[in-house]
Amino acid sequence: MVILAAIMLMTAFQVSPAIAPGQEMTAPLVSFAVLPLPLEPTEPVQGSAEIPMATAALQVPDPTVMPLVATAEAAPTPEPSDALVPRKSVVLRQVSAAPAAPASPNLITAPVVDSGARVVRVPILMYHYISDPPPGSDRLRWSLSVSPANFDAQMNYLKHAGYQTVTLYDLYDYLTQGKPLPARPIILTFDDGYVDAFTFALPILQKYGFVGTFFVLTGPADRHGEGVYLNWAQVTAMSEAGMDMELHGREHVDLRNRPNDFLVYQIAGARDSLEARTGRPVRWFAYPSGRYDAAVVRMLKSAGFLGAVTTSFGRTHTASGLFDLQRVRINGSGTQVFEKSVTGNP
Repeated sequence: MVILAAIMLMTAFQVSPAIAPGQEMTAPLVSFAVLPLPLEPTEPVQGSAEIPMATAALQVPDPTVMPLVATAEAAPTPEPSDALVPRKSVVLRQVSAAPAAPASPNLITAPVVDSGARVVRVPILMYHYISDPPPGSDRLRWSLSVSPANFDAQMNYLKHAGYQTVTLYDLYDYLTQGKPLPARPIILTFDDGYVDAFTFALPILQKYGFVGTFFVLTGPADRHGEGVYLNWAQVTAMSEAGMDMELHGREHVDLRNRPNDFLVYQIAGARDSLEARTGRPVRWFAYPSGRYDAAVVRMLKSAGFLGAVTTSFGRTHTASGLFDLQRVRINGSGTQVFEKSVTGNP
């Protein structure tokens, strides 16, 4: 009985009894496999490599946000925040053969531009001439002119009203990433790159500690300013003084219904010239006379621009409207009219 019980125990635990040399088993052993139970899904293992999931529904990011996505993937894991925009792609983690580490929710959420995700009201003021019109000037010249005295008074009002100048890059960072803006932000833009931007606008802006965005034409700069426009030495000096020198085109021409080669020359080629002179990226464009079409926008996006400003009136901006930013035109009127232009609606 003892022997029989031992044999039964060995069979239950899959242990074969000892067999003497040359002795054969009188009965075959019964073998079986133990299948593990399904495990509960666990969180990705921290420190493991990321593999993008390839699905038919995965969309290629807009070229304007591709650098932003790449930066986010390399950055530390953000803390949960209402400012984060839901990601548009799924990321899986491949578990390495190393010993398992404690599970950790370490997926990176890439801040992708999501149309309508954020709306912000920031006045973008549009200036042209900061100088008195010469005798005999036409109505257009008068309407585009703000005297240095009036410009100084306007900047003085902004300073004492608590406004802080920001750049279009700051606006972009808020709309796409939720980076904070000051309580009363305002953007000062100057079209055409007239020489009075250097002689009058620059020192007044420096007086109040403000920054401006100047949309310049590279063609006149190549021709030494032609007496009316900024030359390259002045453009470079303004950039070194902390002003944003952005692009208005090579020449002030209507870009609508133009062949691709023409747009490359007027936009991408001019952008390269401006970047070479300032040593800084050029990522913003002002449509000449506010005129553009779908081909112009495609060219800007393919050339790496982040957005563009129009001559259309408005103060409210969204992430989906970065290539259709509205502005407020400023003329030489008094302080009360200027205050209404800044604080009015929409």
